[in-house]
Amino acid sequence: MQVSLKAMSEGSFTEYLSSAISDYALANIKSGRWSESEAMEKSKEAHSLLLPDGLETENHHLFDIFENENGECVGHLWIELRGENHSKSAFVYSIGINERFRRKGYAKSALYCLEETALELGAKCVDLHVFGFNSAAQALYEHAGYHVVSQNMRKTIGIQHEQ
Repeated sequence: MQVSLKAMSEGSFTEYLSSAISDYALANIKSGRWSESEAMEKSKEAHSLLLPDGLETENHHLFDIFENENGECVGHLWIELRGENHSKSAFVYSIGINERFRRKGYAKSALYCLEETALELGAKCVDLHVFGFNSAAQALYEHAGYHVVSQNMRKTIGIQHEQ
């Protein structure tokens, strides 16, 4: 594999959380779920609820993604273990590759590392959410063997539409 996953340090987590809150707010604005005026506050609240104890939050695992050849950190990965025994799954809250390392196969390699890690943690499958506008991520996940199990759809109403 091209990359390895290593547990985040406190310093790395602090840095990650700052960008994650901003990125999640922007994604929700872009998807039409949140307005600009409420997005940052909602994102902070969501992260606070999901990670009340930071890196020590039960069943949550946050990793830095390291390139194996040069040891450079190329991104991050956050999962939560859900369920019990035979139905345990790993849910991907966030996977991100730093801008200058994108389109080089690191995300796909990280997903394969995730599979190994999830199996070691007792998971039988990996689940994730992807925003509808993120066609690049959808293509990555499909290429890595993921398939759609559910789909939310939306129609904005109250404005004129061409017939």
